[in-house]
Amino acid sequence: MKFDRGLKNSNQKKSGMPTATEPAKTVTQTALQPGKPVSGIRNGIKTVTIEAKVDVGFGNRLYLRGEGHGLNWNQGIPLTCVNSSTWKWSGEAAESLKFKLLLNDAVWSKGDDLVAAPGQKVEVSPAF
Repeated sequence: MKFDRGLKNSNQKKSGMPTATEPAKTVTQTALQPGKPVSGIRNGIKTVTIEAKVDVGFGNRLYLRGEGHGLNWNQGIPLTCVNSSTWKWSGEAAESLKFKLLLNDAVWSKGDDLVAAPGQKVEVSPAF
């Protein structure tokens, strides 16, 4: 089967889609919010990483609630599943975060609230 590389569909040009002879353009957009520091703009902002080592079972998820960097105590932020027993969240903060982990954003982990400082990686093994 032979393909003709030089063919152009007249609709491609009108739709704004790149044609075979036009390179695709990459657009990066960053949303700036008032009062929210952006990495590299203000000193003291560092990445905070929270890594939970726990097998929560198939179909379950870990969530993060707390204070600082957009966290709140009323609604959790889901952690990313790295593997069957590792969950991870990273964000940038200028101040310490106070947090707790929840199973399915409903069951609180046992124990006291935890604290993570800017630039710190915190590894926890929560019990529910």
